[in-house]
Amino acid sequence: IYSLGSGRLESGNFQLNILYEDDKTGNSINYLPEGKTANRVLLQVLGLDNLNSQLDHESDGYFDFIDGVTVMVSRGKIVFPVTEPFGSYLRTQIGDNLTADKYVFQELYDSTQTIARQMAERNKFKMTGQYTSESGSEIRLNATNIPAGSVIVTAGGVTLTENTDFTVDYNLGVVTIINSALIESQTPIQVSLESNQFFGFQTKTLVGTHLDYRFSNNFNIGGTILHLNERPYTQKVNFGEEPISNTIWGLNASYRGESQFLTKLIDKIPLLETRTPSSISFNGEFADLIPGHSRAISNAGNSYIDDFESSEIPLDLKSFNAWSVSSIPQGQDQLFPEARLNNNLTSGNNRAKIAWYVIDPLFLRNGSSTPTHIKQDPGSQSSHFVREIYENEIFPNRESTSGIPTTISILNIAYYPGEKGPYNFDTDPGTYSRGMTPAGKLDDPESRWGGMMREVLTSDFETANIQYIEFWLMDPFVENPAHQGGDLYFNLGNISEDILRDSRKSFENGLPGSADVQNVDTTSWGRVPTVQSVVNAFDNSSESRLYQDVGLDGLRDQDEQSFFLNYLQRSQALTNPDAYTDILKDPSNDDFHYFRGSDYDSDQLGILDRYKKYNGQDGNSPTSDLSTESYPTSGSTLPDMED
Repeated sequence: IYSLGSGRLESGNFQLNILYEDDKTGNSINYLPEGKTANRVLLQVLGLDNLNSQLDHESDGYFDFIDGVTVMVSRGKIVFPVTEPFGSYLRTQIGDNLTADKYVFQELYDSTQTIARQMAERNKFKMTGQYTSESGSEIRLNATNIPAGSVIVTAGGVTLTENTDFTVDYNLGVVTIINSALIESQTPIQVSLESNQFFGFQTKTLVGTHLDYRFSNNFNIGGTILHLNERPYTQKVNFGEEPISNTIWGLNASYRGESQFLTKLIDKIPLLETRTPSSISFNGEFADLIPGHSRAISNAGNSYIDDFESSEIPLDLKSFNAWSVSSIPQGQDQLFPEARLNNNLTSGNNRAKIAWYVIDPLFLRNGSSTPTHIKQDPGSQSSHFVREIYENEIFPNRESTSGIPTTISILNIAYYPGEKGPYNFDTDPGTYSRGMTPAGKLDDPESRWGGMMREVLTSDFETANIQYIEFWLMDPFVENPAHQGGDLYFNLGNISEDILRDSRKSFENGLPGSADVQNVDTTSWGRVPTVQSVVNAFDNSSESRLYQDVGLDGLRDQDEQSFFLNYLQRSQALTNPDAYTDILKDPSNDDFHYFRGSDYDSDQLGILDRYKKYNGQDGNSPTSDLSTESYPTSGSTLPDMED
């Protein structure tokens, strides 16, 4: 599918041709000179010319304009009716692999766009033609953070009215024409705007005074002094925006008096006779500018032509809400042999508990909401695993704009290799796992794994010039130097989102909102909806939330107890009573618990233990009616899903 970047297409004036740049002739031709397709028009070879103008099954050398088959009229897109038209499909049409190797552009589908463009010997196909489309109603301004009211839109020189002729999304920088008459008339539209992409703040101080001293009614001397000082918001200023500290001072004098000598002198001029006394006046001014700059940019007055900060565009991965429990890594059979299993509970037997979160400052800055037992334990608050991290610990040479040490936002990750993660039903030792201990813990924790995953919206790293992952990692064994350590893996690429590996998509809002189980199917993991996911939102009813907000297995705790009965019976035989009681409460081990709670306070849980269940998916989106506390206890407002 190729987008033309246009509005609705019109068939009347649509022309399309596919050409190949032939090195031998130096010209663009519409056929391949070799193979079974020799001298056949490429439109026919690639399935875009099978009908004539009367829609008879006969090629006529022109593109078949058929909405929904070869074009998407409303979206301005061309659709090839075959998969990989310039790759594997073209190879089958040519027939001879040796000949096909000269023409097939398989890198177009197997590599990124940047790499494909670099294959000059293959990148020889192009589409040419012409089309007519309806004017689009949206105009992208290529700017963000636009001041409200600063966009001026004119049509044919006439200024348009906002919210009558057009609307503006000031955050995204998009103007939408809502006056259909302007679109239909195709009147040229111009947009002018102000952008706040580059801005600065300065504090300005202006002081001055003017003094006059009168010696007599005829003689006066005065003096003026003005001082203007600018202080920038930060100590780093751009070239041409340097803060000034200028002083200007000046003197002025004036004299006026009668002159009898001048009167007599004028009277001596023939034919002139003065009737009033003559006078003489004098006015003089002097000024001097003493330039300077603010001490905020050092004595040398440093400014930056380019600090190259914009040359690095980071993708911030610290937002914990963007992460979810990971699927089983594929294609690494030595590390994850269980990944080959499908719709089998055994595939999750090595999943250990991992938690990711941002610690709420209420646990570290004693206040009315801080649990009493944590207030009385400063040692737990200052632990390296929970304490706040100051910016100068990671960036010792970075200066704070306010001069006050500031904390830096971090993503906390806690891994518990000896504890079962969500949807882990391991019991006895077997081919893929070592089973569990009588205490309900995972045996041989060194063989277990925990994972989290998230999407990265920028998929073409070559074009975006993304070259490395930059992160700061606290020594996880700072309180246990004798520890042997572990392994940390980063997997980048196309990652399966099938967390419960069964080749089915699980999403909570597709589950029935009552005890009446319908429109669901059953897998080894639980229930999956058979309806389509249309809107990513819950029903607002508290009753339906009880049946939908149950995790990816589609089962409430009481349903899990019957669905995984064999697992519970085997767990009862292998574990002690206390461990079995914990397993029975939540067989899938997917329950959510907010990091605050009266039960946590009464049990005097530490800070780390409060976040162990914070990433659970069963019950993480309660309504206000379902909350048992006086404060919100929701971890998310959106349904959990494998997408």
